[in-house]
Amino acid sequence: MSYSNNPRSLIAGTGITITPTTGTGANTVTITSNGLALEPVRIATTTPDTVLATDSIVSYQLAAPGAVAVALPAGITGTVYYLKDGTGDAATNPITITPNGAETIDDAATATINTNYGALTLAYTGAKWEII
Repeated sequence: MSYSNNPRSLIAGTGITITPTTGTGANTVTITSNGLALEPVRIATTTPDTVLATDSIVSYQLAAPGAVAVALPAGITGTVYYLKDGTGDAATNPITITPNGAETIDDAATATINTNYGALTLAYTGAKWEII
């Protein structure tokens, strides 16, 4: 089996090394990485906001003070989002997070960040969003 031009092959990319790179009958493939896994950060400045599937960390920093409404996308098992009051006024202007459709957050219809500079980490377990 050749490791190139094969739809079942693993292809190395930036910061990733795959061995062996050639040969047939390999029983073990080792993947190592020397790169950093950086999480994307998005600053949300308007409300309502919808968390994107490509988001990881979202900091809410509205241009004008006000309550923030956040909609989560449909949950995919293993998805984790970090949501933060980046302005520091959630005690006065809470951030209300609403899951998609019939999904829940710890069996509740919504979750709220209501502490200045507070944050929530949400993970989708396949059945619901859980606050971690």
